[in-house]
Amino acid sequence: MHHPLRSAKPLLILWGVGTGVGSAASIAIWTFDLDGVVRQLENLLYLFALPGWVPLYVLGLSGIRDHPLGIIAANGIGWGFWCVVILIVLKMHARAVTARPVQDEQPANPSRRAFMAHGVLGVGAVGAVASPTYATLVEPWAIKVRRYSLPIRDLPEAFEGLRLVQFSDSHLGPRIPASFIEHAVEQVVALRPDVLLLTGDYVHDGTGEIDQAAALCKPMIEAARFGAVGVLGNHDWWGDGPRMSKALAAQGVMMIDNDRMWLDPETRTLTASPGPGALAFVGLGDLIEDGIDTRRGFSQVDGATPRIVLAHHPDTAELPVLTDPGSPRVDLMFSGHTHGGQVRIPFVGTPMVPSRFGSKYAGGLVQGPAFPVVVSRGIGMSLLPVRFGVPPEIVEVTLTRA
Repeated sequence: MHHPLRSAKPLLILWGVGTGVGSAASIAIWTFDLDGVVRQLENLLYLFALPGWVPLYVLGLSGIRDHPLGIIAANGIGWGFWCVVILIVLKMHARAVTARPVQDEQPANPSRRAFMAHGVLGVGAVGAVASPTYATLVEPWAIKVRRYSLPIRDLPEAFEGLRLVQFSDSHLGPRIPASFIEHAVEQVVALRPDVLLLTGDYVHDGTGEIDQAAALCKPMIEAARFGAVGVLGNHDWWGDGPRMSKALAAQGVMMIDNDRMWLDPETRTLTASPGPGALAFVGLGDLIEDGIDTRRGFSQVDGATPRIVLAHHPDTAELPVLTDPGSPRVDLMFSGHTHGGQVRIPFVGTPMVPSRFGSKYAGGLVQGPAFPVVVSRGIGMSLLPVRFGVPPEIVEVTLTRA
C-alpha cells in the first residue's frame, strides 16, 4: 500500500507549479501589462485559477485582481481546488479497478475492468485539458469574415453594392493583446470597406488603454474609402466614454452616439448636412450606460431617406421607441455586445447570452420586431477568456436596392 504522503506528492508538485506559473503569468499581465503570447497563455491559466477568483469576487475583493498578493492567493486556492478534485477522481478510479463483484454475480474479468476504468479516466483527462486549451489558445484567435448581402428600400442607385464593414468589441486589455487587434485590423484593411462601422467596446477595463485602442483603429479608418462612423459600448463608458469618443474622433471616426451623418452620393463623403439622394447613418447611445435619444439621433433625417443605425446593444431593437407605430424608420441596425455568447455547445446551444431575449441576439442576421439587426460576434472576449464554437468575426455587408 502506498503511503498517503507519497501519493499526495505529485499533487503537491502540481499545486506548486500551477500556482507559481499561473501567478507569474497573471502578474505579468495585470501588474506589468505585458503583451503578446503571454496574454493568451494567461487566459488558459486563469480558467484553472477561476475557483480561487470566484470566492474573492463574492467577498467583494475584485480590486485585488492586479495586486500580486491577491493574484497568488487566487491561484493558490484555484489550483488547490483542482488538486483535491484530481485526488477524489483517482480514489474513485482505484475503487472501480479493485471493486469485487456482488455475491451471486458472474465474476468480472479484472483486466477488462481495469482497461475500462483506465479508458474512462484517460478520456476524461484528455477532455478536461483539451477543451479549455482549444477554447483559450486556438478558437479565440481564428478570425472569420461573415458576409451578408441585404436589400435596402429606397437605396439610391449610387449606393448599389456599397460595402459596409463592421468591427466590434475588440476589448483591448488583459484578455486581448494589442498584437491580436493589429492582426484583426489588417484583415479589415484587406477588405477595403466603403464605410467602416465601429460598434463599441474598444477597451475592456479602465482608461489606461483608451489612446492605444483608438490608435490601433487608424489603419482601417484610413482604408475606408468613404469614411468611418462609430458609437460607444458599455465597457467604454465604464472607463471614460467622452475620452474614448474624443480619441476615436482624433483618428478620423465620425462618432454618432445619439447623432447622425449622411453619406453624400456625389462627393462620396460623410457629411453633417443632409443632401438629395443621401444615405443616413444614425447612432444611438448604449442601452446600459448611456441614454437613447431617438429624437436627436434621427433629427433632420427625411422619412424617404434610407437609414442605417448603429447601437452597441442589440436589445435596443426591441425598445418601444423603435417598434411602436410612429417610430422612426430603420432599414438596418448593426450591433455587437453579445459576442455570440462566446460558447456554443453542440445539441445544447448557447447557454449564456447577455441579452434579455436569450439567444435571439447572440449573433448573425436577426429579424427584430420592426427591422433586421446584424449582430457581430465581435473580436474580443469578456467575462471569461474563452470561445468555443463561436470564433471572433469581422462582418461585411453589401447593400443592394430592394
